[in-house]
Amino acid sequence: MITRKIATIALSSILLAGSMPAGEPTNKQLEKALRQESQPKEVLSQFQRDYILLKRGQREFENDFAWTYNSANQIFLNSFAILDPVFLTLGQFGVEHIRRHIFTDTITLRYGILDNLQAQVSVPVIFRYDRYSKIGTNGGEGQQVETTKSKFGLGDISIGLSYQPIRETDTRPAIVTSLSYKFKNAKSPFEIDVDENGQMKDLPLGSGYQSIKLGVNFAKTIDPVVVFGGISYAYNMEETVNKKYRVKDRDGNTHVYGLKKVEPGDTISIVMGFSYAVSYNFSLGFQFQDDFTLSTDVWKYEGSESNTKKEQVPNTNLNSGIFKLTAGWAISDKSSLNFTLGMGLTSDAPDFVFEVRYPVRF
Repeated sequence: MITRKIATIALSSILLAGSMPAGEPTNKQLEKALRQESQPKEVLSQFQRDYILLKRGQREFENDFAWTYNSANQIFLNSFAILDPVFLTLGQFGVEHIRRHIFTDTITLRYGILDNLQAQVSVPVIFRYDRYSKIGTNGGEGQQVETTKSKFGLGDISIGLSYQPIRETDTRPAIVTSLSYKFKNAKSPFEIDVDENGQMKDLPLGSGYQSIKLGVNFAKTIDPVVVFGGISYAYNMEETVNKKYRVKDRDGNTHVYGLKKVEPGDTISIVMGFSYAVSYNFSLGFQFQDDFTLSTDVWKYEGSESNTKKEQVPNTNLNSGIFKLTAGWAISDKSSLNFTLGMGLTSDAPDFVFEVRYPVRF
C-alpha cells in the first residue's frame, strides 16, 4: 500500500496539476517545485501529499483477491505456521504429498483519523481445496491413500492502526509504523476432530490463535524509483486446546493422545524492494519478503489431565522467502489496479501467489 501511494504521487503529478480545485497552487508554482529535485518534501507538500497515509476524514475501500498454491509438506499461510493437520502436532502421522489451493478475497476498509494516522479493518473470505495422500495406513507399508477436501467460509478478521511520525525529505525516507490485531474467529485446526487413521474430518480456515503484530516501514522517492522496506514482529498468543485424539498406528493398535495447549512460535518478517515508473500512470516493481517463524511448543497429557509434558513440535521452525513481481496502473487519482506474482524461494514458502488488488478512495 505504501509503495503504490508514493509511486502514484510522484509519477502522476502532472496529471493532477490540471485538475486541482480553486485555491491550490498554480501550474507555475508546481513546475517550480518539480524542478527542485533536491527538495522532495516541497514537491509532495505542493500536492497535499506530504503524508502518505489517508488524510483526515478520507476513506478507502480495497478488494484484494489472492490465489495461493502450495505443494510443500508444511503449509505456511498469512505469515503464521498452521498446525494442520492436527496429527502433525501429535507427531504420529505424516503427509507425504499434498497439493493445496487457497483462494482468498479480502475486503479492507481504511479511514483517515488524522493526516498521519489511519485505521483499518480486513475481512477475508476463503475457499480452500486440499488433495493429499498418506503412506502406510489401513493396510500395510507402502499403501497410498489419496483424499480431497474443500471448505468455504470466513477467515480470521484483523484490525489495525498505521501512524507516520516522519515525513520524507531530501535526506531521509518517510517512516510509517503499524500495529495490528488478528482475531481467531475462523474455523480452528484445534476444533476439528480426526478419524481413527489420524485424518482430519474437516478443513480449518484460520490459524486457531490470536496475534498482535508491530511493524516499521520506510519509503524513499529517488525519481523515477521508489525504494521501500520494513520489518515486523508478530506475537502469536498461547491457545488452550484441552482435547483428546484417538488414532491407530500401522499395526492397527489404537492410541489416545491428549493436547492441553499450544504455544505458537512468533513470526519475524522483513520486506524490501523498489517500484519503477514506466510512465505517469504505470509502474513495475520487484520485492523480496521473508517470514521467519520460531518453533511451536505443545503441552501433552501424560497419563492424566493433571500431568502434562511440554514438547517442541518438530519442523515448525519455518523460513518462508518469496520473490514478487509487481505492476501498478493508476486508473485515476482515486483508484488503481495492482497485480503481484510471488514465487517461493524456500521449501516453507508457497509455490506461487497471484494477487489482484483494487483500492478506491472516496
